[in-house]
This record gives sequence, C-alpha cells and structure tokens, in this order.
Amino acid sequence: MKVHAQIEEEIFYPQARQATKDNDLIDEAAVEHATVKHLIGEIEGMEVGEELYDAKIRVLGEMVKHHIKEEEEELFPELVPAKMDLDAVGKELAKRKEELMAEMQA
Repeated sequence: MKVHAQIEEEIFYPQARQATKDNDLIDEAAVEHATVKHLIGEIEGMEVGEELYDAKIRVLGEMVKHHIKEEEEELFPELVPAKMDLDAVGKELAKRKEELMAEMQA
C-alpha cells in the first residue's frame, strides 16, 4: 500500500491535476493518502491483539475502499475527456513501482 500511495503521489496525481484541473478531487485524495499512511504507521507499531488493533485494521480497510470508489467513480471518468495518456502514465507508474519494490527488498 505504501508503494501504491507513493507512485500515485509522485506520478499519477500531478499529471491528473494538470489534465483535469480538478484540484478538489486531487487534494481530497492527497489527504486520504496522508491519513491512510498515518494509520498504517500506527498499525505497524502495534502487536496483533493489542487494544484498538482490530479496529484500526477495519477502519483502514474502509478508508481504502472509499478511496478506491472515489477514484473509480469520480476521478477516472474525468481523465477520459481530459485526454490524459493513460498508457504512458501506466508505464511510468509500473517502472517506478518496480524501482521502489527493489529498494524495499535491498
């Protein structure tokens, strides 16, 4: 999830912002990412069974589902008429993901 968030923030969101000029949607997505990353950090510092651990996992799942739904239903439809080169962006995202995953394994 961390890698996915990072590549969206580095590559996808700036290009989507430029293509759509929809700052509100991109700003909201950035805030959602920050919140998810904060919650992941809290969970990583916990032990399974610790107080609120299960609740935080559930909330994280709900937040991610909500975020995905907004991207699919609101942001992605704006990209088609904006003529964003989704194939090129997809390749750039895949390349950066591969780099980050390699760094994590090193």
